[in-house]
Parts: sequence; C-alpha cells; structure tokens
Amino acid sequence: MDTGDFIVIDIETSGGDMRNIPEGFQLLLTGLRCDNFYAMYTSEPESLAALADQLESFSGPLVTFNGDRFDIPVLDRWFSEVLDRKVFIQQHYDLMAEIVKISGRRISLDNLCLNTLGKEKLKWDHKRNAEVWATEPELLVDYNKVDVDLTHEIFMRVLRSEPLFLGNTTITLPLPSSNAPQLR
Repeated sequence: MDTGDFIVIDIETSGGDMRNIPEGFQLLLTGLRCDNFYAMYTSEPESLAALADQLESFSGPLVTFNGDRFDIPVLDRWFSEVLDRKVFIQQHYDLMAEIVKISGRRISLDNLCLNTLGKEKLKWDHKRNAEVWATEPELLVDYNKVDVDLTHEIFMRVLRSEPLFLGNTTITLPLPSSNAPQLR
C-alpha cells in the first residue's frame, strides 16, 4: 500500500461535551489528506455533500485518530441532519482503537507523536475554536493540517511495520485489512 491508497481525516468542532458525543458538537471543518493532496470541507451543505461523496466513493482505508469515538459519530450526526444520509465508509482504520487493542491504554496524538516522531502538535485552546473560525479561520485550518499530517506520518509507520513509542511501551500495529463495507 502506498500513500495514495488511504485518506486521513480530522475534524474540528466547537461546543459539545465529551461525555455526550456527538450531541452538541458544531462541525466547523474536516481536513482531508490523500498522499500530498489536501482538502478542507465545512459544514455547509454543498461542502458536506462533497465530503460525503468523497468518503463513500473511496475504497481504501479512511485513517483517523480516535475516529470511532469522535470524528465518525460527529460526521454521521451532521450528515444525517444536513444531508439526510448516513456516513458510509468502505474501510476505517482508527489508530487510537488499534493502540488500545494492543496496549490496553489510550494516548493522545500529541504524546504519541512526541514519543515516536519527536514532533508536537500546535499548542491550541479548543474552547476558542468557534471564535477563531469566525475571525481567523486560516489558523484553525493550519492547526487541523498539522494534525492530519501527524496522523499521516504515524500511519506511514504502521504501513512500514515500524514501532510506535507510547512512552513506557513500544508497540507495532497491524496492517489494515480489507473489510466489508461498513455502514454507519
């Protein structure tokens, strides 16, 4: 598998309560990377429909970090409310879910990248997302792009069967398998 055979996404939101996902979360943008191609989608109906079509038509793995518990449920809620359709993903590879299966514990993307790549996410106050999106959206786009790039870099290590360093544990994640289409 090469870099053009998978898509990485990450969403940015405002509001909500992590104990009640996806309720209350306002979708601001979804960043997507496929190889060296980047796209940003908003919650506007036309943009959201383009994202839904992109995800539905892509047969390779969709890669997320904690997507099972956050990104996909939030997107599914927004697709349902705005587009009257469900998220459809052919294959999903959630790095966090795979890490938990192997190590039995969760780790932040920031700590994983610092331990494994020697790189950090941008410092960010998520409570300001709505304000930043309204006044300086390019800053939120830049923040999202760094997260997408770090997730891409971690997944490239998975594809090369290279270890990930969790601080006091080293693991190697399994390669993605071709799963039957997943309706969400």
